[in-house]
Amino acid sequence: MAFTDHSDLFAGVHENGINATILQLMQQRPSLFNYATLIFTQALSSQFCVPINAGALAAGQPLFTVESQLPVPGAPRPLGLDWCLQLTNVSVDLYPGNTLTLPPELDPIGNQQFTLHLRACFGLACPGDRVVENLAAEMEAAVAESILAARPAPLPPGATSPRAGVGSVQEAPAARSGPVPAVQPIPGANVICSCLDVFGVGHFEWGTVGSFPEQCLKTRLDGLEVVDLVTVPPSNLEDMLECYLRLVLRLGVLPRLIVPMESLVLDITRMLQNSGATIGQHVTVVPAAVSAGVHPRAAR
Repeated sequence: MAFTDHSDLFAGVHENGINATILQLMQQRPSLFNYATLIFTQALSSQFCVPINAGALAAGQPLFTVESQLPVPGAPRPLGLDWCLQLTNVSVDLYPGNTLTLPPELDPIGNQQFTLHLRACFGLACPGDRVVENLAAEMEAAVAESILAARPAPLPPGATSPRAGVGSVQEAPAARSGPVPAVQPIPGANVICSCLDVFGVGHFEWGTVGSFPEQCLKTRLDGLEVVDLVTVPPSNLEDMLECYLRLVLRLGVLPRLIVPMESLVLDITRMLQNSGATIGQHVTVVPAAVSAGVHPRAAR
């Protein structure tokens, strides 16, 4: 009895054929493997982590898929950083696994399993110090504007401030209820790149999905391992993380820590009025003038 007598269709696929197909796809449809913000079509077109190897059949096709900018968490106004993500090496190895060299954590693979190797490079357009300083001043001004606009008017002498009831809900500021402002791009002249290798082990299953009776081929991931950073091109992961964390602190966290000097004054009258007491004196604390006769070294 022939091996395929009871089979409607039989096919055999070698990993070399799969990998050759992937390579052709990377050259003909590079946008499926390269992702970046729009600025990489203009000022940063020459600063991809790895040059995009597009073949002749890719003429007229986009080199990468345009993505949104990376946000800066906590910034008073929406800010965005330019970035790129490239899959520079995609290859598959089928059981018994003699094409790829797996890390010890995943080797060897079992029967009916496959391995997948991805080399991913991520680039972040880091801005210069002058750009960050100017943006930090803008963010502080935005925070100060929101604080001063939301500050309650001073109470007249003898008046008591209304006390919020238990379970009351604070109304949202008018600025939050309006249209969402556009993201302000952060100009970056230097793209910091870092590449790494990712290995995965998986298998295929045949069966139904949910309540649909149709049979489907499903892919399952059995293991994933990230190996050491790739050194070609040079990896600058530490510099990239420091750049992003520095922006989050200087443009997102620190501007929100500013407090008007008037808010630092010990307003005993308002404190007692909020507690239900009545007092006719308004006490404030202000910085005292330093006498001209005081030596600067002694004033420390």
